[in-house]
Amino acid sequence: MKISYPQWLTKNVVGFSLASTMSDASHEVVPLILPLLISQLLGKDAAPPYVALIGGTSTAVASLSGLYAGKLSDQLPNRKPMIVFGYFLAGSLVGLLAFANHWVTVFLLMTGAWIGRGVISAPRNAIIADSTPQAYYGRAFGFRQAFDTLGSILGPLIVYFLADWSPHKLFLLTLIPGVLACLIIYMLVKDVPHTVTNEPFSFLFIFKNSLPRAFYYLMGVFLMFGLGNFNKSLLVLRMQEVLSPGASAAVALSTVALMYIFRNIVQTFSSYAMGALSDKIGRLIPLGIGGFGFFGIMSFLLAWQSTSLISALCIFFLSGFSAGTYVSLQKSLAADVLPENVRGTGYGIINTIDSLAALLSSIILGIIWRMIGAKAAFCIAGTISFLSIIALLLLRRFQKK
Repeated sequence: MKISYPQWLTKNVVGFSLASTMSDASHEVVPLILPLLISQLLGKDAAPPYVALIGGTSTAVASLSGLYAGKLSDQLPNRKPMIVFGYFLAGSLVGLLAFANHWVTVFLLMTGAWIGRGVISAPRNAIIADSTPQAYYGRAFGFRQAFDTLGSILGPLIVYFLADWSPHKLFLLTLIPGVLACLIIYMLVKDVPHTVTNEPFSFLFIFKNSLPRAFYYLMGVFLMFGLGNFNKSLLVLRMQEVLSPGASAAVALSTVALMYIFRNIVQTFSSYAMGALSDKIGRLIPLGIGGFGFFGIMSFLLAWQSTSLISALCIFFLSGFSAGTYVSLQKSLAADVLPENVRGTGYGIINTIDSLAALLSSIILGIIWRMIGAKAAFCIAGTISFLSIIALLLLRRFQKK
């Protein structure tokens, strides 16, 4: 008997979903063991500024490469070679951190790996949108995002169960899922014909009239929310500080690692569930409540967080639910307003806005945390999130003009 699959569950969606799991299992090891590696190379007291430099630079180059990759993918008839290259670069260079014995080497390998990550996103999202009926965008993007988050569960689990391994051995292990991700894309994903644009690349293209006005407004909403959407490292740092006062670094890390896994499980569920819901009732309300609203509540709980386990679970639940909802519905909502021939460009712009805004918010909120206190920093983040809900809901009125 022939098995019938949902119309949206194409071979491309399956391929990208499996590759996302493998790729995330590889690079989600990085935030947990990179600080340990730098501490071993430079000493514990000297490590923090170098960890910040490496992480910040990696985020920035990922956003810039994503911007260029999105524009270039609209100009090339075949997007798949770019994606294969991105997965190869990201997987192999993270694995090569196993042989890094100087912080400069770590810096260069991390920068190169995150360039690869930046190259992947925009052309991948464009192929998914081009090979999926619009009525099923939420389910297709949510399904892929769920598998992406599944990989982000496997990565921390690897670290948790192999915590006695050295950082170099753990980085070497990431080569396995990294290489598998590249092979999956090569074997399963097929290019989808699309209209090729010939407009030359310039960073000024963001401000040209080649994209719909509704998209520019939406980009402004994402930028606004991004300025409060702090990096997960601040969440982990805050929870380590509150949950394990006086405990050893290893105990604090293992406690937060388990909570982090719980968070990613919630994110896996919410990314698909909210995507499917948005296909039925529209995207604005689910994104506003589940994405922006839940993040705002989480931020205020972080500001007044108690040491109870229930409070901690609520915070990680809200963090995972808001992240899954935001990433899934952001891509779907953008696909709704972007014409087929400029989707790669549009996704590249969104990736850039997200990355730069998150980097900027983490730096600003981190400074506020240091100078004024954690309460002030997280209250500001929560306020920005709730203001973003209002701006998002105004999109419907903007589209009618």
